[in-house]
Amino acid sequence: MGTRDKVRVIIEGIDEKILFLSSEFDGALVGTAKACGGSDVAAYDLTRCMEIMINNHNIDEMEALEQVQQSIDKASFGTYKPIFINDFRNIKDIHESFDPIKDGGKTLKDLIEEKEV
Repeated sequence: MGTRDKVRVIIEGIDEKILFLSSEFDGALVGTAKACGGSDVAAYDLTRCMEIMINNHNIDEMEALEQVQQSIDKASFGTYKPIFINDFRNIKDIHESFDPIKDGGKTLKDLIEEKEV
């Protein structure tokens, strides 16, 4: 059993009501999350979901983002619906330079897009 399969099995053992995306996205499954007073839910890495779409469907990054976003928007799973994490730990130099006041009110997303250009 691979790591990603183990993650899903562990999560299934936490609560049988937890809902998952299709198994295509098991490689993006990172664990569980819970809001204060809420239920455990499956947590997926949004960037990894996009990478899976790009690799499995031979599409570009923008199309992958749109398709993942559409999947999220269409999902009406209820209390146990999965969440998606934007993991900024791998963005180089962005944390040190991010200052919304100095940067004219730009969002972190704006700065990331500027650095990619």
